[in-house]
Amino acid sequence: MNLDIQTLFVMMLANVFTVSLALPALMGWRVSRAARFAQGSGLVQAIGWACFLVARALNDRLFSTLWIGCLGLSFVLLWRALELWLGPRPARGWLLPLALLTPLGYGLGFEHYAFRVGWSNFGLALLMMLVCLALVAPAPQGSWRWRGLILASVAALAGVTAWRGVLGAFFTELYPYLRAPHPVNVAAAVLNHVALTMTTIGALAAWREEAERELKFQAETDGLTGLMNRPAFLARAEDMLALARRHRDKLSLLLIDLDHFKQINDRGGHAAGDRALQLFAHALRLSLRRGDLVCRYGGEEFCVLLARSEPGARALFDARLRAALREQIRREEPQAPDFSFSAGGAVFDAQDDSLDALLRRADAALYRAKEGGRGRLVEDEGVPLLARVA
Repeated sequence: MNLDIQTLFVMMLANVFTVSLALPALMGWRVSRAARFAQGSGLVQAIGWACFLVARALNDRLFSTLWIGCLGLSFVLLWRALELWLGPRPARGWLLPLALLTPLGYGLGFEHYAFRVGWSNFGLALLMMLVCLALVAPAPQGSWRWRGLILASVAALAGVTAWRGVLGAFFTELYPYLRAPHPVNVAAAVLNHVALTMTTIGALAAWREEAERELKFQAETDGLTGLMNRPAFLARAEDMLALARRHRDKLSLLLIDLDHFKQINDRGGHAAGDRALQLFAHALRLSLRRGDLVCRYGGEEFCVLLARSEPGARALFDARLRAALREQIRREEPQAPDFSFSAGGAVFDAQDDSLDALLRRADAALYRAKEGGRGRLVEDEGVPLLARVA
């Protein structure tokens, strides 16, 4: 079967413009930065192919150079989308130099066919390889299903693009002009269609995965403080307690209540109360160790579960938290209200048949802390461990 190169290029333009319109229609306009970069990649590629098809009729050198520049930029935008979906990616410093030098060399060496074809195809192939590197590098998130889909298509396209560069630069008689019906050129034109389709499907899958993560995060997170909410905390805490029973580890739980919170709201309004909660949540995050859990338990009450805690761990945490809170208030002055907190602590042991039993003992200790003058930590035995420092 004979495939006409010009027809394939026209179909490519129609295909890429369809994709550039379909992605925003499916994703919507109010999407994440990663999705915007993916949409931008398709749009820039469509503009590039339009420049290529009108180049001979208008200004071959200018519009062909714009074509190469847009193709390079589309891979830069795709790389940025991957970075936002997967986390920091390697070789970022190579992106912009390659994206700038590829069309620049093409335009300056336009009169030398072998040079411009070799230069531009090698430059584009390198940009594609950077996209492949971004896909295979370890990532804390991101399914291998959509990553593999994009990887297979871009890697195949990079290979045939580099091959076309070798033909143009070193075997020019076999590939004497850009629309030559050489099998490698035909394969590259066909692979452009395949890669566009597979990359679009992969981008949609990545966007859906991102949306699902965001929904899960919102379902498990307190909107004001950014801490875990109560239902998510209780589910995670039950898992921690099950592991503690199995390995006979000690866990400590603290219930924390901000002192005189109603007075903060009365003096400064709800905005002051919200700011106090946010400051305290930040201090909590600074005080946690790896593996500890914290949540906004309700209103001005917080709950902390300390993993593998030794004797005195609750007092040490309480001291870290009070120091961190003082530092946060000092930095926020004069906007931040001055406030402290009371805490009740309990240790998980074999007598606790559930998380509720541990919470009840910590709550009773918290009540005694408030009855005893506030601003202190009290263990479930009722012994005050730390009085408030004025």
